[in-house]
Amino acid sequence: MQAIVCREHGGPEVMRYEEIAQPQPAAHEVLIKADAIGVNYVDIMRRSGKHPAAPKTPFTPGIEVCGRVAAVGEGVARFREGDRVIDRCVTHGTYAEYVCVEERFTVDCPEAISADEGAALFVTGQTAYHALITVGQAQPGEWILVTAAAGGVGVCAVQIAKTLGTKVIAAAGSPEKYDVAQSFGADAVIDYTEPGWPERVQQATGGTGANLIIESVGGHVASSCVQCWAAGGRMVIFGKASGEPAIVSGDELLFGNRSVHGLAVGMVIEDETVMREAMDRLAEWLTEGRLRLHIGQLYPLRDAAQAHRDLASRQTTGKLVLKP
Repeated sequence: MQAIVCREHGGPEVMRYEEIAQPQPAAHEVLIKADAIGVNYVDIMRRSGKHPAAPKTPFTPGIEVCGRVAAVGEGVARFREGDRVIDRCVTHGTYAEYVCVEERFTVDCPEAISADEGAALFVTGQTAYHALITVGQAQPGEWILVTAAAGGVGVCAVQIAKTLGTKVIAAAGSPEKYDVAQSFGADAVIDYTEPGWPERVQQATGGTGANLIIESVGGHVASSCVQCWAAGGRMVIFGKASGEPAIVSGDELLFGNRSVHGLAVGMVIEDETVMREAMDRLAEWLTEGRLRLHIGQLYPLRDAAQAHRDLASRQTTGKLVLKP
């Protein structure tokens, strides 16, 4: 089969399109023939070796896939050959025509959901869901500020927040991205590259500031968020697309009765019950039309390195998907 193989950590150039042996499922594993593969920022961090759980070389990148079951290992009871499924996999890597995954992380993909949507639903959807609900505890009527609001997670977060009855301010960095965020239901859109942008958040919220901030840019964007943060507010940090960490003053937390929470979604969904409950709700919202997934661009699997370059440039919108 064809797959992307990294024989060293580094830039996109270390990703090579190679022919390797097709894997066989071990006990409690499912072999998936991939129809679509999600691209995530964590893939870039793992490829570069900067992620705490970066795999040993050689490895195949990728953690998200949608396809059909090609074979099942001993002890698999939930799935059979031909079933349409979605999975999040960190063991074997999903940038390949076939991938073996653990049964416990595999979920059914309704026929109403396309393969491209399926490849965008697991990691992207679960991240937005748990940032808002499990960790952020979003409540109806609250003001939610979503940074990187035109990205894959951001677009999902805007829509889920609206479904929960909140008011959403989408922060993005270009006119094209404003339009994307607005089209998915944001109540207000601001440009976080403009000086003084937190003041616009204050104006939009009537001076109270954002009750919950969903943050994934890091650097000066994260640091500026404290200027438009409501007393008693929460911030959930799940990424740093800028490459710079979020730095928040302890005084801002102490004297404003505020809290900052980190979200490593992979740790949250280790709880199978939590993972399946979230996936059921996400799939329901998607089939009902309350959630739309924005597929920003499709790439042939052999062009995975270009997908990484484009994602790292921060010029893309929505979810990037590889096609085997």
